[in-house]
Amino acid sequence: MLAGCVATAPTPEPTTAASAGPVAPPDPAASPPPPAAAPAPQVARLPPLPALDPPTLRTYSRERLVAALGSPVFQRQDKGAEILRFQGIDCVLDVYLYGDDRGPADPDGKPLPGPLRVAHLEARNSRGGAMAAADCLKVTPRERAG
Repeated sequence: MLAGCVATAPTPEPTTAASAGPVAPPDPAASPPPPAAAPAPQVARLPPLPALDPPTLRTYSRERLVAALGSPVFQRQDKGAEILRFQGIDCVLDVYLYGDDRGPADPDGKPLPGPLRVAHLEARNSRGGAMAAADCLKVTPRERAG
């Protein structure tokens, strides 16, 4: 009974592309410009690490060497010596450390080996060919302390 009292909205007739007529392109002046891209955030770059050369490296203790070059990919200890291997980009650097003669003396007055220090470097390319240690040091990744 109440159905006769309710007004219903007329249903629009569906339109087709043929009946709608040509579509005008949007007016560029009428549409808002796209939002400007936000500037890329600025990332502070760390200063370059100081250059390492073989003479400087020969003054390093084991601790300082690992702090500069990071963890070795190989290490071996022999009597009073240690070999550390570092992997560079297309090179391998073997570093030989020996106890220096600045250690304390034994009861007979003979000096005991002091802390291990870099004594010798050998470098080779990834194919096993000879390479200058200085060149390998330039491409060996290094870690930053702290």
